[in-house]
Amino acid sequence: MKVHVKKVNAFAESINGGNPAGVVFDSPDLTDEQMKHVSKVLKVSETAFVFPSKKADYRVRFFSPTVEVDLCGHATIATFFTMALNGFFDGTCRVTQETKAGVLPVHILFFDNEIDKVMMTQSRPIYKNIHLDISKLAGSLKIKPEDIDNSLPNQIASTGLFTLPVCVRSFDILKRMKPDFVKIKNLCKKIGVGSFHVFTFETVEPRSVYHARNFAPIYGVNEDPVTGTANGAVCCYLVKNGIIHEKNFVCEQGDIIGKSGRVFVEVGRGFVRVGGKARVVEEKEIKV
Repeated sequence: MKVHVKKVNAFAESINGGNPAGVVFDSPDLTDEQMKHVSKVLKVSETAFVFPSKKADYRVRFFSPTVEVDLCGHATIATFFTMALNGFFDGTCRVTQETKAGVLPVHILFFDNEIDKVMMTQSRPIYKNIHLDISKLAGSLKIKPEDIDNSLPNQIASTGLFTLPVCVRSFDILKRMKPDFVKIKNLCKKIGVGSFHVFTFETVEPRSVYHARNFAPIYGVNEDPVTGTANGAVCCYLVKNGIIHEKNFVCEQGDIIGKSGRVFVEVGRGFVRVGGKARVVEEKEIKV
């Protein structure tokens, strides 16, 4: 059997940017092992498989090369953006996807009769105060302790996955850092987070709130090109602590590693939405 797969870069500003995911429409009756195989051959972290649903508008399953995951943000953006490109939706609308994380709303936004972006609702934000050894944190990032702005609250934040917000004082510091991923992995375990989300308020574009890099070696991803969940959590953290006061943001990520991406974040009363654009970069048949 052959499966038609699209490789789609989510949060992409260009054909080479963003975070790649596989997308399969009208999914055939595949086994879990076959769906893992598709992601392995496509060389992406996750592939989304779209099925009919009795509980929602669509049922979506997400497979990495090794396991099924409950939910994948960038693969969700890639899936519904590509569905819009393929005529599944006539215009701006709200649909629901049945996932292993529950039934979740997805907003498809059009502008001038063309798909503009896709926004997905994340979990309600959760915050935890922590003790943070700045010298060990700096050591794991291979920067000086004074390079970190320690005036921000020592908290971890989650809109589905806990991350540690780390603010550095300049874009140059962010660009030059060459992290020690073993030390980051050990600190992630100790603190109880999945990643370090390191950011600076110095940005490439004036519209953006910050520029970020995300390190998640605990999940086997030393540097995630562009991440929806962590940007959503960190924006909520900044709003909650009165560091920024807007409710709609653009977060920059990926430029430093040549994978330029932009994540749109909306923080409302009791909700957070994260989304962006996507680019189809490849289509192929994979034998399973």
